[in-house]
Amino acid sequence: SFYYKSPMVAKELYPEHDLFIQHTKLKNTLRYLMGEDLITHLGLEYYDDLFA
Repeated sequence: SFYYKSPMVAKELYPEHDLFIQHTKLKNTLRYLMGEDLITHLGLEYYDDLFA
């Protein structure tokens, strides 16, 4: 299994414990790396609020 029981995140962010959301983010990250269209958000939007 690839999922983390205690995900590590930047201190300003909340850890995502839902395995289904982790799985969706993993699939979208792989799609992004392959140059495919994303199914939903990549997860980078998660960080946009911190740096906006």
